[in-house]
Amino acid sequence: MGARWFWKLAAAWAAIIFVLSSIPGRSFPQSKLFGYDKVLHGTVYAVLGALCFMAIRRTWVLRPHWLVVAAGAIALAYGLTDEFHQLFVPGRSADLMDVLADGIGGLIGAVAGAVFPLAKPDRAS
Repeated sequence: MGARWFWKLAAAWAAIIFVLSSIPGRSFPQSKLFGYDKVLHGTVYAVLGALCFMAIRRTWVLRPHWLVVAAGAIALAYGLTDEFHQLFVPGRSADLMDVLADGIGGLIGAVAGAVFPLAKPDRAS
């Protein structure tokens, strides 16, 4: 799978996050994974971090640690914009601890992408 495919997957996942965070507070299901919504945040952003890692890896030639940093930074930046977006959704609010969970999750996902690569990168895409 080429870079474009992974960028499209990352964008689609980001769109899913946006749609979920657009649900008004009263309409949003109150499920807590293991009693912590931060685990849910981290898990969702781990997927984003892994997809970004795989896209970046197939787009640019960088050392693995810089790929992880870049993918984690993208996930963190998206988490920040998502929390800002929630300020305008009825019944939702911004939470810096959510941003922290998003960033940690994105970093974990990027590391997982580095440790368990799906396939050799194809930079020709």
